Formats: sequence, structure tokens, C-alpha cells
Amino acid sequence: MMRFKTVSLAQTKMAAKSLLIVLLLGCAFFMAGLQHFVLTLPKPAPPTTTATATDGIVVITGGQQRLADGFNLLQSGAGKALLVSGVGQGVSKAILADELKLNPRETGLLACCVTLEFQAGDTRGNAVAAGKWAQANGFTSLQLVTANYHMPRAKAIFTRTLPDIVLSYWPVSPDDLDLDIWWKTPPIIRLLAREYAKYLTEPMANLILTRIND
Repeated sequence: MMRFKTVSLAQTKMAAKSLLIVLLLGCAFFMAGLQHFVLTLPKPAPPTTTATATDGIVVITGGQQRLADGFNLLQSGAGKALLVSGVGQGVSKAILADELKLNPRETGLLACCVTLEFQAGDTRGNAVAAGKWAQANGFTSLQLVTANYHMPRAKAIFTRTLPDIVLSYWPVSPDDLDLDIWWKTPPIIRLLAREYAKYLTEPMANLILTRIND
């Protein structure tokens, strides 16, 4: 009886040690992958860059800077119309015009050529909404505007969801996202680690959703 307990304890310690090794290796691989993810994030275009001309421009909500960049693209003629997807309830064009400090001419452009979309609750919903908007307007090419850290996952989802649409990308770097010292700032570490985890699990999430829909 005592021998049985001794063997079981030894096996338990070995299993715990093996599990600890696996967890440490997993953390090491995750951190190495996270560093590569951060280093390879798309860079915002220089101010003098001329954007690729597309039929439409799609801004995924998540910061005023994205909307400002998207509206600037519209003003420059980079697209015929702009979709802002995932807008919060209660937000209106009047509110956006005030936040962006638009002049009368710019307010008129906002009124005529910007569509606010309120239903999308995640990136996949943004892609579906963009597809419906493009189809309704006869658009065959879109420019996607979102944060640089969000762009890899958004690009994968939009490419998969909209296979017949030619996509261009305009990454935005938030002012408070300093990638030069990201590892020194806990909030930025959490933001990037969460987004990297979502990026890694996106193929599995898509597979599960596809099976459910089938």
C-alpha cells in the first residue's frame, strides 16, 4: 500500500513538472511570436503618400484618429464614399462633424457621402457590413482603415469574407501607442497581447463559425 502511494506521488510530481515545462515553453513561444507580431505591424503611410484609389473607404470604429484619416481619404478623392462600421448607438453625423471640427463644406461631404453602420459588433461583422454596402453601391474595391495593431486580423477576416472585392489597406497608428517602448508600458502590452491572441485564434474561430453555419 505504501509503495503504491509512493509511486503515485512520484508520477504526480513528474506530471506537474512536465506541465510546468510545457507552460513555460508555451509562454516563451507566445512572447517570441508577440515580439515578431509587433515588429511586423504595418507602418502608417507618410503624410505625402497618395492613397490607392478605390470605389469605397471603410473605417472600423475604435478611435477618432481612424475616422479622421478615413474622412481625409474621402476628401482627397481616394474613394467615392465612406462607410463607418460599428458606430455606437446615439452617434450621429452632427456629432461626428462636431468632433472632427468640420467646416460647412466638409460637413456637406459628410452628409452626402458618409454612411454610418450601427449593427456590427466585431471585425467579422464589420466585414459583412462592408460587403453589403459595397454590393448595394456596386463597388468592387475598398480601402480598409483601422489601427495598425488591428490590421493583420482585420486583413485576414476581410480577405476571407470578401473574396471578390479588391482590398487596399490604410493602417493608423494611435497617438498613445508607442511601439518603440511597448514592452515597458503594461496597458500597451495587454492591448498587443490580446490582439495577438485573437489573431492566432482567428482561423479556429472562423472554422467553428463555418461549421455552425453549415
